[in-house]
Amino acid sequence: MFAGTRRSGFIVVASTLFFCVAVCRAEVSALDDAGRQITITEPARRIIAVAPHLAELTYAAGAGQRLIATVRGADYPSDVLALPSVGDAAGLDFERIRQLEPDLILAWGSGNKPADLERLASGLAAVFVMEPRDLKDISRHLRMIGRLAGTQAVAENAAARVERKLQQLRQRYAGASTIDVVVEIWHQPLFTVGDEHLLSNALRVCGARNALPDYPLPAGPVPLEDVLAADADVILSVTGMTQAEAQASWSQYRSVSGYQGVQVVAVDPDLLTRPGPRMLQGIEMLCTQLEQVREEARRKGRAGAPLAGM
Repeated sequence: MFAGTRRSGFIVVASTLFFCVAVCRAEVSALDDAGRQITITEPARRIIAVAPHLAELTYAAGAGQRLIATVRGADYPSDVLALPSVGDAAGLDFERIRQLEPDLILAWGSGNKPADLERLASGLAAVFVMEPRDLKDISRHLRMIGRLAGTQAVAENAAARVERKLQQLRQRYAGASTIDVVVEIWHQPLFTVGDEHLLSNALRVCGARNALPDYPLPAGPVPLEDVLAADADVILSVTGMTQAEAQASWSQYRSVSGYQGVQVVAVDPDLLTRPGPRMLQGIEMLCTQLEQVREEARRKGRAGAPLAGM
């Protein structure tokens, strides 16, 4: 009788240990950009991305088949268009999110409303906040998603491609002459970005710099007078206008005192403002256009000196 009890006890303990080991091996934990340790019991199978670039990152990291919803404005890759929408940057549909029963929500720290982020974290699912502040965060976020979804191999390959391309661009334009650029993210009213913004990072890859380095906000409105006083070489338009439309938009200021005319370059905002792998394509387009500006300046004999540290 005693021996039988011992055997039964051993079986129970062994079974419990086996179950614990299986669960522990499946458990995934990572530190998000809000400084929180996020743990899920197994790699995510039902993911909602509440920003367009997060949907792009999810597909690039090999977890596209696990994405069950995203937000309005998400359109790449085309498969995203078939997914349900749960709102946008102005607000999220929490009832719809609850009905979809996600096990992981990917959120954008500065792109989603603080109140929405707080409500998401109240128990709907594990919420992983990402906040891209540097171009290296693109590859870092790919690896994070790969870890959370169990698609590390695909994510690692995607991250490595981004890093290689970024390094190639940095090397190509390392000795480029100085170009001062005002970034225009909206035109009526004028909106720009600060020197620490991701777009300013993109300018530095091309050997250029933000002509408004003391602008105090990450992004926001800027008086026309401040833009004119900056005496920039180029206006970079990421408003969605074509090159011709952007140039025509700035031509309206010809009658404004202090306006001497400025060259405008336009890049598709979907390529240059969404911090995913396609942003490297946008940066390459930007660098090519700025190099054309340099070439014209060289012909006119007014090229600047190389940027310090480049």
